Amino acid sequence: MARTSDLLRRFRLMAVPGKAGIAGVPVDHAAVLREELASVFAALRATESRTSDIVSRATAEGESRKVSAALEAQHILHEASQTESAARADASAAAQSEAIATAFELRGSADKEVERINREATKKITPVVDELVRRVLSSGVASRTSP
Repeated sequence: MARTSDLLRRFRLMAVPGKAGIAGVPVDHAAVLREELASVFAALRATESRTSDIVSRATAEGESRKVSAALEAQHILHEASQTESAARADASAAAQSEAIATAFELRGSADKEVERINREATKKITPVVDELVRRVLSSGVASRTSP
């Protein structure tokens, strides 16, 4: 890297010390710039080399990860296809079991309702039947005695 004194050296007097003269700039300006920037470009070449190395390693690792992810995805899909029929059977059995339990509950509550209706009907019909029997019997007794 160029130091400040090196940069300022370009503008030193071209003549031997003595009487003041015109400040001079080197004739081969491009050569001086190349010389000044040589250390910068050398450092950049090393950085560029390291950068290329990092990019190539990252590219290789990315490709490796991509292949690994693809293999893992295939493995997951294979396992899913293997367990699909078992999962469907389990879900079907669970749904059937739930449907049977619901049906038993409904049947039990329906049976209870039938028993309740029969009790209520018996309570209401018994007096009516008793009255009907009484009337039939009383009408039959009256018709036998009156010929």
